[in-house]
Amino acid sequence: MPVGDNKKAEQVDDEFIPADAWPVCFKCLKPCHPLQYYCDSCDSNEVINPLASYMPFVRIRFTCGFCGDMWRKVLYDKEASIILWSLCLFLTFVFAPVLIIVGLPLFFIGKIENPKLQRTVETVFYILLAALLIIFFTLYYLSH
Repeated sequence: MPVGDNKKAEQVDDEFIPADAWPVCFKCLKPCHPLQYYCDSCDSNEVINPLASYMPFVRIRFTCGFCGDMWRKVLYDKEASIILWSLCLFLTFVFAPVLIIVGLPLFFIGKIENPKLQRTVETVFYILLAALLIIFFTLYYLSH
């Protein structure tokens, strides 16, 4: 078919996809459960469930995945230009403290098995984080 001739192309309807089809990971092509957010067999930051990028706690990996990509580019990409390598290294050092202070505790809170305990620890974490931010900004404004 010539390029640009879309009149002869067949229309694919929804019945083409079987009802029992499962989505696949974009990186390793492993079939994943439809309610799963990310692939459990590879380090892909691409969401399998399209709603994952709209959920606050689930999207942390989606939102912060670029930091891991930048770090891998600094460590493993031998063909990256020195400008790109320097930019990735700089941005990694800029974002690393935020990821360590906020991301690491949320990662460990997510590993708690008991849902009630997990909610309690999460609430305490957010209260402490808000208190630290208030103290930080208060001290900053008092010093200026």
